[in-house]
Amino acid sequence: MSIAERIRYLVKRHPKSRQDIAGDLFISADCLGNYITGRRCPDAAMVRKMAIYFQVSADYILCVTPALQDTFTLPTVEQEQSLLSLFRTMTPVQRELFLHSGYGITSYASIQQVLPVMEIPCETV
Repeated sequence: MSIAERIRYLVKRHPKSRQDIAGDLFISADCLGNYITGRRCPDAAMVRKMAIYFQVSADYILCVTPALQDTFTLPTVEQEQSLLSLFRTMTPVQRELFLHSGYGITSYASIQQVLPVMEIPCETV
């Protein structure tokens, strides 16, 4: 999978339109289109912005790490509201533990040695 294919995949699975994504990244829709088609390659600063925006690593965008599962879907509004309701019922200590465990799932931080972490299978490049 190329850098362009990875960017195309991230844009395709995002709930916002290409125009909105380009605006959020402070680039033109044409520039984003060039990244998606492979006519242009984003510089390091843009890769960093995209990684933060799409909540993936820069290594993922640069094809250093394996591809995300195609079955990944963004949560529904109902799922997000349910999670928020659950979070609001927690004590401050429970909230902190919950946030740390989520951090461990998404970043494979050292917290995973303390808390159980769900393994997410990845495709090979």
